[in-house]
This record gives sequence, structure tokens and C-alpha cells, in this order.
Amino acid sequence: MLVCVGDEAHKKVAEAFVAEAKAVTVGYGLDERVAMGPVISKVAKERILGLIEKGIEEGATLLLDGRDPDVITPGCEEGHFVGPTIFDDVTPQMTIAQEEIFGPVACIMKVGSLDEALQIIDASPYGNAASIYTQDGWTARKFKYEANAGNIGINVGVPAAMAYFPFAGRKDSFFGDLHGQGRDAIDFFTDKKVVVNRWIWDGKSASTWS
Repeated sequence: MLVCVGDEAHKKVAEAFVAEAKAVTVGYGLDERVAMGPVISKVAKERILGLIEKGIEEGATLLLDGRDPDVITPGCEEGHFVGPTIFDDVTPQMTIAQEEIFGPVACIMKVGSLDEALQIIDASPYGNAASIYTQDGWTARKFKYEANAGNIGINVGVPAAMAYFPFAGRKDSFFGDLHGQGRDAIDFFTDKKVVVNRWIWDGKSASTWS
């Protein structure tokens, strides 16, 4: 996840982000005390850890290290766990800003304007989702129309939260011919018919389609 923050809010957002992430409990997914379970496989864990190492090598600041998380469920310590991890001082050229990590890793990037943030979104090879938090209507409209991602959130962190919402990934975040949720999923199984009508009465004509 890439978090673009304006210069004036950067310190406050980074500190709050780290504080909230530290409170996330890691362990067995069916343990009611747990907020974050393991990643899907050993291979996935190794890939995520490799990208964390890459972020450090390329100069990002590691604010919260999740490579050796405190697993609260006894007997699960050897599972495929990665804790919340937060980088700061990330630049668009870094690997962790260019790759879809598919793990609990957040990258904070300072931006000077909304246009700069939109340029970063557009330059990414991926286009799953993008969200903005704002109380300004003009900013929300500009983001809605110009953010190059398939799922857009305005003051919503996960903009495709319901199964009946269409999933509208773009660029390398979309594969196939149709989206797998919403009306596209219904259309795939629907045999449609188009009817074009043209009627003439009193010397006048009208056309419709359905």
C-alpha cells in the first residue's frame, strides 16, 4: 500500500499510522484476540520479506519492522507471519513503490500537491484501487475523475467492500474480459437481445432500441 501525504500533514499521519499499526495483534486467524493472521504461504512470506529488505537497501526509512512479529497464539510462532510494516521517505522509483507487495507493508511518500499524487498513481503499472481522505468537494471530484485506478474511494479505505460492487481494476491489476463482480458477472451468464424499432405515423418517424 502506498500512502501519499502532503508535507504539512506528514509527521502527524506517520506517527498516527505507526501507533495504530503497533496495536494490531498477530496470530492464528481463528483466535478471537487476533486482528491479523498469517500470509498465504511460505513463498509469499519470503517474497514479502525480500521486498522489505529491498526497501531498506534502496534507502527508505523503516518506521515499523514486522519481520519478526510477536505472535500471540501459542504454538503458531513458526507459521508464515509478517507483522505490520511501515516505511517512510519512499520515492516513486523504489521497488516497494512499484510492486504490489500483497502483504502488511505500507509505504509513506511525501507529495507537494494533489497533482503530484495523481501523477504517481498514473505512473504506476498497477491500478487496483485508490482512496483519498478530504473534506473538500473540489478535491474529491478531481480525484474521482483523474485517479487512474479501477476502484475509487472518497473517505473510504476499501472502495470495493461489498460483493455486489463491481471490481474494476485497471492496468496490470486487471486480467480477462469482464470484471468478476457486480453487473459484469451477471452479464457473463446473460443471453442478451437488442431490438431496434422504427415506427411511422402521421408522416413522422421515431426510433427506439431496447
